[in-house]
Amino acid sequence: MNRIVKLCDYIFVLRPTLFFPVWTVYAAGYLSFHKFSQGGIEGAAPGLEATALSMLGILTLLMGSGYILNQLCDIETDRRNQKLFLIADHHLSPVAAWTEMIGLGAFALAASFFYGKIIGVLLVAIFLLTGIFYNVAPFAWKGRPWLGLFSNALGALLIFMAGWWSQKIEWQLAMQHALPYMFAVAAVYLYTTLLDLDGDADTAKMTFGVRYGFAVTAIVGCVLEIGALVAAGWLQDWIIFYPALIAAPFFLYAALKQRLPDVARAIKFPIVFLALAVCLKIWQYFVLLGAVFYFSRWYYRKRFGLNYPNLAAK
Repeated sequence: MNRIVKLCDYIFVLRPTLFFPVWTVYAAGYLSFHKFSQGGIEGAAPGLEATALSMLGILTLLMGSGYILNQLCDIETDRRNQKLFLIADHHLSPVAAWTEMIGLGAFALAASFFYGKIIGVLLVAIFLLTGIFYNVAPFAWKGRPWLGLFSNALGALLIFMAGWWSQKIEWQLAMQHALPYMFAVAAVYLYTTLLDLDGDADTAKMTFGVRYGFAVTAIVGCVLEIGALVAAGWLQDWIIFYPALIAAPFFLYAALKQRLPDVARAIKFPIVFLALAVCLKIWQYFVLLGAVFYFSRWYYRKRFGLNYPNLAAK
């Protein structure tokens, strides 16, 4: 059993709980096509069809490769922030991590072109943005306040478009309906920089939170969350409107109180609310989320004695 648990390191270095927002935004793009495009069928989404599912699988491998790259480039920061310790604390060797990252990334990028040149270019753009530009010097946008914010918002746009384009390639309509998701992801990203303020500052990582401080970042994040709510109402996208409406008080409270537990709560619940809204349209998604969540809890408890993941505000 101990050996099996350790072998799971190769799965959890991909950070599967971070797939939740990726899967959710992708599914929202798919559902938005069916609701807002002339080629879509209103309410026709009992589950993702084969092409959309296989594209989601390729996107998942691609994002997992990017998450490994992020950890390889952030070993010292992760050690100081006491998180993401699989590579930072040598439970998984850098050589093994590099091998897995390159193998997954190369396979996913090659496979993406089976869906056509435009889809292939889109997934290449996603990897360049969220993997190379975000993590690797001399770019390292994660360490630049506005470029870090921009890359997270643009990443949400591209992932949403991937879900939409799994059905039909449309530009203007897809980009327009991605707006509330861009605002929401940007808001959550800003609040994550507040959780890592000390470690990021110690390693000279100039995130938005480090550059502008706790108060300004909390307020800007709250404004972006309100922007997601307004954009969703304007576009009549109820899948994100109601989750944004429920999440807004958490952001307002965090901006007013400016305490880390309130910030942590504001980060976690919007993701849960939006995922549940998607589950109302695609019930199988609830099964997937539950399976990954409880598998993750089993792994972290058996491997490290941790109660993770959880919804506690810490």
